[in-house]
Amino acid sequence: MLYTWLLVAALAVAGAYASDDDDCCSVEDKKEVAHMWHQIWHSSHTDRKVKIMSAVFHELAEKHPEARELLKKLHIENEDGPEMRAYLIRITQGFDTLINLLEEPLVLEEQIDYLADKFGARVGLHKSYFEAVADAFENVLPHVSSCFNVGAWNRCLRRLAHAVSAKVKD
Repeated sequence: MLYTWLLVAALAVAGAYASDDDDCCSVEDKKEVAHMWHQIWHSSHTDRKVKIMSAVFHELAEKHPEARELLKKLHIENEDGPEMRAYLIRITQGFDTLINLLEEPLVLEEQIDYLADKFGARVGLHKSYFEAVADAFENVLPHVSSCFNVGAWNRCLRRLAHAVSAKVKD
């Protein structure tokens, strides 16, 4: 179950392949997202990562109360608890991997395919959760980045969320 949510979170961040040209995650967008991500997620900011990811998951649970059942094992109400902190750190590492692959499209595509297969097999997941995680990032990250580029982030993030959730059965 923890792995499922790690994948849901990771899904929401990568950056790939939708068909709408207006939603293109361009080379410039990828560079912008990578730059923003590295500023926000610098390795010396572990507590900051946990707080940001906690805010993202609280927003997900708020907008989709049914998701709380999937999050119960994480003790989401106790964000300072060891289970939740460890989980949030693992999720940030998953996001970091995907974002660092933005400029490696073939490797990124393989990772997305892997995640799409994993998510497609999970019971209880809904495509709407992926959009909710993307929305939560859009709402949370501008508070921690002075130069957050919502357009670039959304163009890449929404494409990734769409690609990773492609095999999820609603």
